[in-house]
Amino acid sequence: MKNYVKPVVLANEELAEGVYAASGDCYTVSGYIHQTPQTGRGDYRIQFDGKHAANDGHHSGKQTLIVSFNMPVVYKGSNGTLAGGDGTNTLSIDYSYHNNASDNIGLGDVIVEADAGLAVVGSTLTCNHDCGQH
Repeated sequence: MKNYVKPVVLANEELAEGVYAASGDCYTVSGYIHQTPQTGRGDYRIQFDGKHAANDGHHSGKQTLIVSFNMPVVYKGSNGTLAGGDGTNTLSIDYSYHNNASDNIGLGDVIVEADAGLAVVGSTLTCNHDCGQH
């Protein structure tokens, strides 16, 4: 039998934000910064994914991703449509994916510009509870 070794958490301001996961009403959303500013490219790229788990069996046709950061950001792009928050700490981005009651979606990159040290501090993905087909 092996001895238990307690994990150690180290703070490092030079590394990008790790995985962040949170739940909306029926979605679980996760995101992580996978590209930080480099010479010739001054933006952050954050991959978001959503998992739809509707206990009541509903489908979804529209979603809104709400992302909170530790500092103001300038929105540069995504696979959705910016609904608000450019220049603030919180972005709201609309998507229109069809999701069954149990489904996964890769929302893709959210591209923003910000000062050094950007971190995702919260995110939710909301659902309209109607796909318009069923």
